[in-house]
Amino acid sequence: MKTELEELSNTLLSIYKKNLVFLQEHFEDIFNRVDTLSQDIDNGNYKPKYSLEYIDGYFDILNLENTTWYYGTDSYVDADNRANRTNFTKDGSLDLLRKGIDGKSLIGNESFKDVLPVLDYINKNVDFDHIEFQKIYKFVFLDVGLGFHIHEIFKKLDPFTTLIIEPELEIFRLSLFVIDYSEFQTGEKKLFLSIEDDILQRTEVIREFYQYHNYMNYNIKYTQLIDNHKYLLDELIEFFGNNTAGSFPYSLTIENLHKTVGFIKNKDRFLNTSTMIDKKILQNKNVLLIAAGPSVDNYTTWLQEHQDKFIIICVDVILKKLEKNNIIPDIVVTIDPSHLCADYLTTKNKDFLKNSTIVLLSQQNPKVLEVIKGKHYYFAQSIFFIQELGFLGSTSNVGSYILLLAAHLGANKLYTLGNDAAFHQETGSRYAQDNAVTTVEATSSKNIQQGLVSSYDIIEMEGNLRKTVKTNRVLAHFKYSFETTLNELKYTYKDLQVFNLSDGVKIEGFEPLPFEEINKQIEDFKSKENNIIDLLDSVSQVVDKPDYSDDIKILNSIITRLNKHKKLKLIDRNDFLKHKLDMMIWILEKSKSMSSGLFGNIFLLYTELADIYINFIINLKQKNLHTKENLMKINTVWSDGVISVLKDLKKAVK
Repeated sequence: MKTELEELSNTLLSIYKKNLVFLQEHFEDIFNRVDTLSQDIDNGNYKPKYSLEYIDGYFDILNLENTTWYYGTDSYVDADNRANRTNFTKDGSLDLLRKGIDGKSLIGNESFKDVLPVLDYINKNVDFDHIEFQKIYKFVFLDVGLGFHIHEIFKKLDPFTTLIIEPELEIFRLSLFVIDYSEFQTGEKKLFLSIEDDILQRTEVIREFYQYHNYMNYNIKYTQLIDNHKYLLDELIEFFGNNTAGSFPYSLTIENLHKTVGFIKNKDRFLNTSTMIDKKILQNKNVLLIAAGPSVDNYTTWLQEHQDKFIIICVDVILKKLEKNNIIPDIVVTIDPSHLCADYLTTKNKDFLKNSTIVLLSQQNPKVLEVIKGKHYYFAQSIFFIQELGFLGSTSNVGSYILLLAAHLGANKLYTLGNDAAFHQETGSRYAQDNAVTTVEATSSKNIQQGLVSSYDIIEMEGNLRKTVKTNRVLAHFKYSFETTLNELKYTYKDLQVFNLSDGVKIEGFEPLPFEEINKQIEDFKSKENNIIDLLDSVSQVVDKPDYSDDIKILNSIITRLNKHKKLKLIDRNDFLKHKLDMMIWILEKSKSMSSGLFGNIFLLYTELADIYINFIINLKQKNLHTKENLMKINTVWSDGVISVLKDLKKAVK
């Protein structure tokens, strides 16, 4: 028995050492964390919460704090059972293709116009009641345990790309003794790991998993080991719900390109990123960022009195409230392409913004341009198109964008207000009073009893100037947006300080600043002196319209070849995929000769969206779906879609 246990111990140690070598080579950060934990345990600096136990021929994890078992059953049998329940159908998966009410047909919209023929072909030829895949390309394992189920499911389905998420480093470390993680990254297979990450780190790993071979994001298989870790699945669902190929389709990029070229023709001024960074026009100034959350109401009178002590940058939605209280912003920012922004920027007093400036993304609705005619406005590129202007970056909302803008303008001391990421705790109002928009949220969750998960479920989070704050998942997204934006800015602007005056949720990296403290500090603030119009004029320019005649010639040559490509006689599915790949590589090579990388990127945006649907049908296991005739039809539909996109590109730059 002793010899048998010694052999088992040596085997476990051998697997552990092999995993450490693998982690050090491919996941150095995780290796370092595992190594530090091991040293702390060996040196008595960390008291383990779990231990690996061998009982009756199987392994389990003992919780040393409450003496409960992780599995409480044979872990090998559990793994086999989970593998047996896993199959090549869409069961236990995130079905990412948008379907109609009947669930038996795919739907799109006008922004998908060049992909709609592909959807139409699928709807006519696919039996949605019997979906089974030939191969599983992406699989997510939520919770590791000892990893036996991961090994068995992987052996059965052989996924191309694997994501493993485990919220506890100590649990992951124990699994390193019993399963070989290198098997998940052999040959062309790819492994992504998120181990004891916070939500921002975890989201970034999910993003990398999503972007890797994103043309396979039509169906993501998953399995979850621990029921009370459902938040991991919620995060996964939320990410893929907000980050699909259709979330910002190629057609909107072409439309933005067309608008940008129009503003250039109109001789409008554009902010120059490198000039902004060099001149740092807001450096060492007290800059106040005003979003639209309910905490703005607490500061209205105070702002009236002290507005001359700040450079005020506000979001468009809060402008009406500021006008009503005669608080004059220096910079108003609007980024949404919606016609509603025209109303947000409309003031009762036509001269209210005569000494202010407006910063817009170059994707604005024509109605917005009508409202701001005659005012001092500046565009920032909504897409990276004109090289000499640079690109400020992008965020998911205007509240985060004003933070981005202020930092690029050189502001190193920022005060934020209205970035609550929560509703008013009593009234449920999402916005401050007298806003351009009025939305009231539920202040208590209604779905707990039914066990439903909703974006509007009430959740409790740590507060900024109070212990806890109630919010919902939709509003909490703003918190993560602020945190992500600040983290990215900190790489470049290491001395950037952000002070949060709002009484909403706590935002990591934003230092809480109570009213009493800012009210003391304001006494030492000097009144602003510089004219904001002169300052922004100094970091902006009028751009000459580039000559795209050579680009149009290249587009024409690609269209000519595509017209030949769509007439190919195809033998089988592999022949279709080979010729399509060759065509894509040739197009991308041709695009490298064009004046902007945006042309090639738009082609990739289209192919990402179209290929999700094409790879879906190519990977299905259904009779007569991949005949020569059908493959040639798919090839024609794909080729015609690319041709249509390229023709739209030509129109956009003329």
